[in-house]
Amino acid sequence: MRTAWMACLAGFALACGSSFPPPNDEWSAAQADVGRAEAGGAPGVPAAKLHLQLAQEALAKSKQLIDQDNRRAASLIAVGRTEAQLALSLAKQQAAQDAAQKAQADAQSAQGAAQKTINGGK
Repeated sequence: MRTAWMACLAGFALACGSSFPPPNDEWSAAQADVGRAEAGGAPGVPAAKLHLQLAQEALAKSKQLIDQDNRRAASLIAVGRTEAQLALSLAKQQAAQDAAQKAQADAQSAQGAAQKTINGGK
């Protein structure tokens, strides 16, 4: 009786897992997010690079699970998309900070040149 009950539960679990459709479209969208993060400079920013790697790992694991455990695969894909989007955001933030620092340095240089001109080149 106990064995029959366990077999019934196992069959039910398999049936539920297979009724969840393969998340192929989500996986493709996540791959696009990874591509955007790579193109956005994430590999060159240490914090962004870490999140990019986490995204790639989550997607690699999810690819193995598609058609075996679609719910788990979908969850990993969601994690991968989030990691990739975070990587892109961190890369953009770093680029903005770099641009702001350069603008500030340029402004200080221009201010110094203007001051020299006002003081007669001294």
